[in-house]
Amino acid sequence: MQHRIREAQAPLEICWDKLGIPHIFAQNVEDAFRGMGYACASERLWQLHLSNLYATGTAASVLGEKFVAQDLMHRAFNVVAYDIPDSPGDHLVDAYLQGLNSYVDSLDEVPPEFRKAGTQPRHYTRHDVASRYRFTGWFQHKTWLEKIYLGKLMAEHGVDWFRNHVLRFSSADADNVALLQDALRAIDLNVAKLLFPHETRLSGSNNWAVSSALSKSGMPLMAMDPHQPHTIPNTFFYSHLSAPGWDTFGASFPGVPYFMMGFNQDVSWGLTTGFVDTYDVFVERDKPGSSRDYQIDVAGKPAQKFTVMESRRGPILESITDNLGISQAVTRKHVTALDWVMRDLPTSAGILALMPLAKTSTELGLALFENDRCPLVNNIIAVDRHNDLHRYVAATLRKRPGHGKPGVTGVVPLPGWDEQYNFATSKARELLVERNPPTGYLYTANSDTMGDEGEYPIHNFPAQDARARRIEELLVQQGDGFNADYFLSMQRDLLDIRARDLVPAYIKALATDQSSPELRLAMTLLSDWDFMARLDSKAACVFYPLLEMKTHIRFMTAVLGEAPILATLPVIAPGLNRFAIEHFMCAGSPWLPYRALFETMICEDVTAIMQQLHQTCGNDWCWGDIHKIRFGHALRKFPTWQNMVVGPDPIGGSATTLAMATHVPPTPPEIYQEVYHGPAFRWVVDLADPRHIKFVTASGNGGRPDSPHITDHYPAWLKGEYFDLTLVRDELAIERIDQVDSDRCR
Repeated sequence: MQHRIREAQAPLEICWDKLGIPHIFAQNVEDAFRGMGYACASERLWQLHLSNLYATGTAASVLGEKFVAQDLMHRAFNVVAYDIPDSPGDHLVDAYLQGLNSYVDSLDEVPPEFRKAGTQPRHYTRHDVASRYRFTGWFQHKTWLEKIYLGKLMAEHGVDWFRNHVLRFSSADADNVALLQDALRAIDLNVAKLLFPHETRLSGSNNWAVSSALSKSGMPLMAMDPHQPHTIPNTFFYSHLSAPGWDTFGASFPGVPYFMMGFNQDVSWGLTTGFVDTYDVFVERDKPGSSRDYQIDVAGKPAQKFTVMESRRGPILESITDNLGISQAVTRKHVTALDWVMRDLPTSAGILALMPLAKTSTELGLALFENDRCPLVNNIIAVDRHNDLHRYVAATLRKRPGHGKPGVTGVVPLPGWDEQYNFATSKARELLVERNPPTGYLYTANSDTMGDEGEYPIHNFPAQDARARRIEELLVQQGDGFNADYFLSMQRDLLDIRARDLVPAYIKALATDQSSPELRLAMTLLSDWDFMARLDSKAACVFYPLLEMKTHIRFMTAVLGEAPILATLPVIAPGLNRFAIEHFMCAGSPWLPYRALFETMICEDVTAIMQQLHQTCGNDWCWGDIHKIRFGHALRKFPTWQNMVVGPDPIGGSATTLAMATHVPPTPPEIYQEVYHGPAFRWVVDLADPRHIKFVTASGNGGRPDSPHITDHYPAWLKGEYFDLTLVRDELAIERIDQVDSDRCR
């Protein structure tokens, strides 16, 4: 097929292979980026348009009034890019956008998603790209509600009840809880309604790499599987760019011209959500001194106007909730200001675009930061052919002092009037946090990667560390001689270290009451379990539903009394996740006298689970009976998109196995666990041969309703299988070729 990108410098080819991957063969790098933009738009135009609506604070203008709160937050906190500086990567961004916009210009009719939404495609700009980067950093891990919840719980019940339920907590933090006690008690929890209303706050990923000394091929290896809510289209768009002397393959968010995860002939890099802390909450006692006005356009309705009060620390949350009718405007002694580190730090569109051109891990790191700023919130591992192995915290952070030294850690709100909390901002040189470790390997999986290392706290509310510990366990177990097959087996691993940690305490609790056959059977199953979340596991059907029973919430409520803050804790503040029995029963804990009550509640919940299993599944049940995956297109209830769905199918794993599978918490007495979140793709790269990799996505690379590649990867992905992906032109199984010319070619 013949196509045209007016600005292309020479003819180029977009070769689509049998896996739905576009291979862009160009005569220069800029044209390769133009082809990438064109190819991405041809499959994912609505997906990238929707993301740009979110990032630019214009979603309500197309999607209606329910997005007004989201748009106002994105405007008030400058998620929407402003004062965009120039960047060395701008020429690549411009090239990508030229390809993307050329596809928009080529359309003969409006695509069906746009017709459904009552809007039309438009041209995209650097402003969209810069906003998308900032949006990524804004939504991936909002820690401010964890801080409000923790501070409020401590103010209402006392610090000692909750100090063991947070990773780090200092004496200075405790002093601030005491100082702000009345203000913290008075914070209106309706501020939780300011969260992005259509966002899942979960995110994750596994990423590890080994040096050549540990590799069977004699070159470094890397494994990558990012965890996202499963969607159709897939979260990422996958493409191969080729120009003389340069080949790169990677995964990008549609509409942004950089590979979040990728490789070329010289360097490979992978990314995981860092669970880094980029927010501070401040209590203000003085009347806010300034304000800003905003106008939010709303589809089919008049525009809405808002005035948001601000302190020097940031927008006042109560001002926003009052404006939106979420709370009632009343006279308050204190208000709450939110500081997002990036709010007053402009960032470019060109940052990150140079990553695929890096030839070393050092160059890759240089592409992450401009003027010491990075809009992401990620861990990035990079390894190059010269065996240089790096880990970067790709973020911009406040340098709070309390990291193994006196000072606040930032886990609870702070007094806005205290000058000592005017925190400095991180420098890029501080965020190369590991380089060529003596072990010969690096890994990340959303847990606390720093421990007591570093100059300031980075991960205040990390994810469970079970996946990270399992990666290290398997790397140590093998020792050396790693190859792609071993890394593939690691990505499919079903052993759950979290279960191994928690089950002994559950067995001890069940041993206190063996009066019922249900409890005796549960105890036997858990005692005999190998902690593998396989499809045929019976013990998994007891353990995972027990986690979802939220016994700890019932226990805290029984001891402390009914409170909305406890009921909403798991949903609104998921970063407060240290609620295993061991966290309650630490030496000196005020929870200790209530251990028998906790154990009784565990027995009650296990009894209910066993009864429900028997009622639902009879006497013969296993994990695959109740743990199933199903996902599809957001518009699948309409005829055009009704085939864009997969499942339900049995699937193994859990949120804390390397073969990651997170399910929607069922509502008791329901027992069925619907998996909605896990690896968007899996790949393994050996730099001994970076033109051939093992690769599979959770659905496919297509995005249009008529694409044959919407779900073509899913059967292999579900079975834990991989495709052989080649980047060699003569080896491609090509389905079609898009020939692209330009004004220069005519």
